[in-house]
Amino acid sequence: MSSPLDNALNRALSVRLSLQVSLSQIPMVEEWMDIHLDRWIEHMPMPPEMPDGHAVSCVAMIGSDLRRILWGAWGDPRGFVPKMSNYFRLCNIAKSDEQILDQIGETFEPQLVGSWVGVWGGKVITGWHFWDPHEFAKLEPLFGTHEAKFQLKKWVTDHGVQTFQRFTQSIGEDTFSEVELPLPGDTVEAQLDAASAAFTHFTGAPLSAAALDVLREGAAPGLAIAARIRGGKIVKFSALVPGVTLDGARALAAATKVKFDDALERIVNSMSAEGLVRVEYGRAGEHQGIDVHVEPTEPARKPAPGDRPAPAAN
Repeated sequence: MSSPLDNALNRALSVRLSLQVSLSQIPMVEEWMDIHLDRWIEHMPMPPEMPDGHAVSCVAMIGSDLRRILWGAWGDPRGFVPKMSNYFRLCNIAKSDEQILDQIGETFEPQLVGSWVGVWGGKVITGWHFWDPHEFAKLEPLFGTHEAKFQLKKWVTDHGVQTFQRFTQSIGEDTFSEVELPLPGDTVEAQLDAASAAFTHFTGAPLSAAALDVLREGAAPGLAIAARIRGGKIVKFSALVPGVTLDGARALAAATKVKFDDALERIVNSMSAEGLVRVEYGRAGEHQGIDVHVEPTEPARKPAPGDRPAPAAN
């Protein structure tokens, strides 16, 4: 009979394998990027490195057009901080980036911290994040004085939102911060109304009627919004919607005229038997996109439609 540690080790190895296997299916990941992505995987804590009773949580984000990926992991700081320190040292983290990490850590003392790595725009980007909720009022002073801060402050004040539930920071050149906030409302309908109003506030236009129709079909409570800040401005704004299936994501792409690559289904199925965690619809200036979020575990038990069967043995 397997022990809990054996089960945790098997799961951790399955996560690593699913992430590595997915790389060969995403054409925008170039060969030179593999070493950076493998380095990140190597610095995820293994179960024996985590405090008793604490596990590592992981997420993989894939753009519906297969032009973006992001891997993230987080957990108890006692297991993550030593691995993160070694990882960022290999990434040649700048002193200024270290100071931001130290300042945020001292202010919030987060209970769930971790690192992430992504590929988009022909670059490998990395950074850190924490995933436990904290008071927005404590975060606001750390932003300094700029347009994005005032936009966020007005929205949280007008809607009575007192906490944020994720903070993300990149390191290196052209850094950005991203803040995730829960949407008010006790029902999916109320949260979708709030999401549409938030898009009007942050981007100048609400969610389209066609997009709302799709999301009403499959969304589950717990919607959130995320604002990415660079240079004092919000450069990307998103709605994050749990409960939406891959077919729902495809329908959302059609409703918003966003590209949806048919290979996405195969990639998702190769990473998880559980389907999507949530779907993200975002706008960045005149551009819009859809990303699917998956918790890497083990492959789906049945192949995606269109997959070729393995060749018969001779």
